[in-house]
Parts: sequence; structure tokens; C-alpha cells
Amino acid sequence: MLKLQDSGRTVIETPVTAVGIAWTPRGIHRCELGPRAEVASALAERAADLPDETRPRGAVAQIARRVRDLLRGRCDDLRDVPVDLSGQPPFARKVLAALRRVPPGRTVTYGELAARAGRPGAARAVGRIMGANPVPLFVPCHRCLGADGRLTGFSSPGGVMLKARMLHREGYVFDPEHERGQRHLVRRDPVMKRLVPLVGPYLPWPAAPRPPWDTLVRAIIHQQLSVKAGQTIAGRVAALTPGARFPRPEEILATPDDVLRGAGLSWAKVSFLKDLAARVGDGRLKLRRLPHLDDDDVLAELTAVKGIGRWSAQMHLMFHLGRLDVLPVDDVGLQNAAGRAYGKDRGLTPAELVEVGEKWRPYRSMGSWYLWRALDMGGI
Repeated sequence: MLKLQDSGRTVIETPVTAVGIAWTPRGIHRCELGPRAEVASALAERAADLPDETRPRGAVAQIARRVRDLLRGRCDDLRDVPVDLSGQPPFARKVLAALRRVPPGRTVTYGELAARAGRPGAARAVGRIMGANPVPLFVPCHRCLGADGRLTGFSSPGGVMLKARMLHREGYVFDPEHERGQRHLVRRDPVMKRLVPLVGPYLPWPAAPRPPWDTLVRAIIHQQLSVKAGQTIAGRVAALTPGARFPRPEEILATPDDVLRGAGLSWAKVSFLKDLAARVGDGRLKLRRLPHLDDDDVLAELTAVKGIGRWSAQMHLMFHLGRLDVLPVDDVGLQNAAGRAYGKDRGLTPAELVEVGEKWRPYRSMGSWYLWRALDMGGI
């Protein structure tokens, strides 16, 4: 076990996230993850009584080096780094101690962790403990998943995507086919060789996909709106009937047009939703059949609906049906991201995107997603 001789706080830069730590001779008692400015601010607030060490020495310098190496992909469980959990109640200490024994690249569910800590069935209590974990990374709550293997939440800034990037750096495989796609992109395209490690694993939906009906209704509502405006109107439409989901097709058809208009929909979108509902209701559009059709047939089925164009249908293919070889060449965001990534002073044309995408086949959805994500992250 390492020995910490002094007290202080510092921020460590890593390839994935800034890591802030505060320590005393009893061990590390605070760890913050996220953008450097947010991490430094949180440490200054929560460890204000400790000196700010810009260049830590001794054992802390060694810990900083190991944290960087871990987030570069080196296997290190950090279990010999002392942590101070003296302020935690007994069950929380048992849970956190059990979690420290989960090695890099491996995961455990909340239920399994509860059982290891001596309280089977206490998965929700474990979830609350994870949310309040004062020393993430050293007590690796990013390695704790839901019962169905989903990522669930992550309390640090960056949320689920940061959790995914940390696991990916440790060698955890989320989906074998996606892993093959990532290797293919890295091998075939020098730009992807940089972006895939930067962004992390391919996660077109961090949480469970919505039902297909809800996905298509939401797609129509959000057209040509900001995210905030779309969310507001979607909430009003959902509130027209009981429950959290959107009104079912028969309920949409039974709702007067002016009521839908009153929820914030344009008259055009009212007609689009009515047409979608009519096609689903009379069987012209069989949503359960779509996963069994090839990409071109799905596009034909969806674009027959008023208000669903090729782009919306491609988004459904990629983000609902999980198709891996879709290239939405008319997407302006993708054109701009590709222009920046491939060294142009303008967005790429659809024809140029087609040429770039040839290197990605049969994983053009993945190449597109990596460009979108890298642009959002400021990586290009």
C-alpha cells in the first residue's frame, strides 16, 4: 500500500478526462472527473482547506502517472492507492470495498455488488451509493452496470458517454460487431485512427431505444426545431393522453386537429402525424416488420409516410434499427464535420462524402457517427 505523506489537491490531465484528486495522509478522499475547469472548481469548493499542488511529488506524482496510464489503456486496478472512506456508513464501505476488487475491463451489476456486500436484493441502495461515490476511478463505479448490461447513469460530468469511454480504454467490449467495425475504420482510414480512440466506443443509443412508434412521432415533431423547442412540444403531445408515451395511432386519429395544433404542432405536422397514424392503423406500415427488411425496403416504407423524408428514414435505420452501413450524405452536420476532419475549408459535398464513405464500408453508419461525435466534443 502506498503511503501519502502530506495533504493537497491537484488536477491530472488524461486522454479521456481531467481527474482531480484531494488527499491527506489517510488517503485520497475526493476525486472529480470532467472538463478541467469544472474539476478544478469542484476541488476548490470541496477541498478548500488543502493546498493546490500544481506539480505533486512522491507518491502522488506516481499516482498521477498511473491514472494517465490507466486511461491510456494500461491495466492497473489502483487498489494499492489508499482511499479515505471514513465518512461512509458501514454498508457503503462494504459496497465500495467490493467494487475496488473489480479489475479494469470487467464489470459488475448493481445486484451482484449488493450480494457481494452481504445484502442481496439491495440493488437500488447500491445505485444510490454509486451516485454519491466520493472517489470515482479509485473506487471504479464506471464498472457497475444495470442488470441487463446497460450503462445506466454516471454522476460525473460527461455522464454515460464518459463512463463508456473509460470502460473502452480499459478494453471492455460493448458489442463484438461494433468492435469489429471500430477496428475496420481504424485500419482503413487515418482520420478514424485518431477519432475512434478519442470518442470511444460506438454507442448510437446509450440507453434503450424507444418503441418504433414513439421514435417516428418524435422525429416528425422535432423537424426544423431546436432541441429545446422539440422537447417542449413533444411533452405537450405526450400529455394529451395518460402515461409517458405518445398517444397511440388510434388516439392520434381520434384527436381533433385543433387539439394537436394547440399542443404546438404546425398544421403540416398535424397532417403528417395523422398520415403516420392512419398507415400504422390500417396496416400499410407494419412497424414490427421493419427490422426484417433490408435497408432500401425500410427507406421505401418510411418515406411513403407524409413528412418522413430520406434523412429521417436514414436516422431511423441508424439509431432505431441499428443498421451499420447507412451514409446520410445530405446531412449538413456530417458534411461540415467531414470537411473539418479531412482538412477542407468547407463542408464536403454529397459526392465527396460518398467517396470518403467507401473506405468505411460496411460500417458507414459508424464512420458518420464518429464524425458527429468528434464535432460535438470539439475534437475536429
